[in-house]
Order: sequence, then C-alpha cells, then structure tokens
Amino acid sequence: MKSFNMIMALILALAVAGCTANSNSAGTENRGTEGGNTAKSVQAAEGEATGGDGGQGPRTIEHALGTVTLEKKPERVVVLFNGMVDITAALEVKPVGAVESWEQKPWYEFLRDKMEGVKDLGEENQPNLEAIVALKPDLIIGTKTRHEKIYPQLKDIAPTLITEEIFDWKDNLEIGAKALYMDEEAAKLIADWDDRVADFKTKAGDSLKDTEVSIVRFEKDGSARFYVTGFAGTIFQELGIGRPEAQRVEGKAVVNLTSKEQMAQLDGDYIFDITRISPDDPSTENTRNDWTSHPLWSTLNGVKNGKHIEVDVITWNLSGGVLAANSMLDDVYAYFDIK
Repeated sequence: MKSFNMIMALILALAVAGCTANSNSAGTENRGTEGGNTAKSVQAAEGEATGGDGGQGPRTIEHALGTVTLEKKPERVVVLFNGMVDITAALEVKPVGAVESWEQKPWYEFLRDKMEGVKDLGEENQPNLEAIVALKPDLIIGTKTRHEKIYPQLKDIAPTLITEEIFDWKDNLEIGAKALYMDEEAAKLIADWDDRVADFKTKAGDSLKDTEVSIVRFEKDGSARFYVTGFAGTIFQELGIGRPEAQRVEGKAVVNLTSKEQMAQLDGDYIFDITRISPDDPSTENTRNDWTSHPLWSTLNGVKNGKHIEVDVITWNLSGGVLAANSMLDDVYAYFDIK
C-alpha cells in the first residue's frame, strides 16, 4: 500500500510538472505573437505618420516653422500663396479658399476653370483671417516669407503647413502633396518634368553651353532689378543655362539697381524681362521706358542682338507652380529654337 501511494504521488508530480511546462510554453508563444503584432502596429503607425506607405491615416510633416499633424486626408484646404494655388490645381485639388492672383484677378486665366466656387481670401501678403475662420478649414498652406508673422494665428485656426521658399516649386509640390495625401500624383508630375528637362538638354546639346541669360524687372519706384535665383532663375539653373558673372551674387534672390550707371549688370546674351505692367498704373511702364531709352541701354549685348524679350510675367514669375513651370519651359524651347 505504501509503495502504491508513492507511485501515485510520483505520477501526480510528473503530471503537474508537465502542465506547468505546457503553460509556460503557451505563455511564451502568446507573448511572441503579441510582440509581433505590436511591432507590426508600430511600423504601420510610423508609415502613416510619415506618409511613407501612401496610407490615409495620421501623418506628421516637418515644415519651415515646425511640424503639423494630420489625422486624415484634408477635405477643406485653404491656400495662401500663388504658387500653391497653381500646385493644387495641377493636383486637381479644389481649395475651399485661396488668395487671389496678382494679375487677372481673381484668378489667372489659365487657372480660372479650376477655381469656380473657391472663396477669394485677398492678397497673399495680407490674407483675410476672418474669412479663413469662417471656412472652417482642416488644413492651411502658407509660405515663410509671406506668413511667418501670422503663423501663430493660422495654426490656432487649423493645422498649418508653411513652406520654406516661395519660388521653390518642386519642394513646395512635394511637401504640399504630402499634406494633401497625394504623394504619388506629385511624384508623377515631377517625373514628367524631369523627362522634359532631360529632353531639352539632349536636344540643346552644346549649343547653349556659352549662353548666359539675364532676368530683369523694372519697378514703379524708378529702379530696376535682376534676379539671381527666383522662379525663372532656378529653372534656368536646372536646364544648365548660365548666368552673367555680375548676376552670380551669393545669398541673394534679387539685386536692386537704383542708378543707370549700373546698367551693365542687366546684360546677358538674352535679357528676359518679367516686368509687371498695369493698365491702371503707368509708373512701372514709365520706369522701363526711362531705362530702355538711356544711351547705356543700347550698349548691352542682349539689346544689340535683339534679344531683349518681354515674357509672360504670370508663368515666368507670378504663378510659381508646376503648371507655370511647364508653360515657361514651352517658351524656353521656342526662344532658343530647340525642336
């Protein structure tokens, strides 16, 4: 009997040990599965936050004045500079409100059919904040040079993204598209642009390797200016077309000239003129006439060669987005006879 009891006790102990081992094993498997699911969830969340997976979930975007977090794709977008109006039109996004165009108000003619029903928020230098509040936006897009001072007010109204450079249309397209959850559409627009730039360079070959272009504008205050960079300047740089030595000024986007003794700084093999002429205000046209009638003007190489060209100021300077860039490139093909 004593032996029987000892055997039963041994069997019971082995059974308990076996259950404990199975329990521990199951616990390890469960924790492993749970850990795997957690890791997967974190990765998914990170992908959505950065927009890396193209998902429609939350994403956090770094911009010129901080970060903005969006919970989902915005539906009521307010746009506060002309370049982004052009970009949203290219992405086929209709904002609920946008600042008006600099010319052809309220909207540039080439954008007008895409802006029907959009609330005019005034000029980009001073957008109408009360009107923005009334629109109840879920995203505001501005730019640093125009809206840094009012950024605190804007971000109190809605999540706000601020771009770094007003004329850097490619960066503005990329960051704007990220906030609009249209990364793939933006990538396609940039790829198409890159193909056109490559085509231009291939067809131009070495024909423009020694050509230098000047980009000038005359102002209503009697001064002139040349552009070091700016919208058109960055496009010429991408095309590999050079600039006169006098216009290669480090750290400047534009240089103002107040004396006609500085006339030589406007020169180039081609002088592209982006002056804004208003039928309601003759002062700017008077300035251009004053400079171009001066004896020193006729000494410029671009003038002597008949290459002072008044271009479309809207697509070469004011609109500042992907649609304008492509329109300007059409002109550049024509002006340099690249076929």
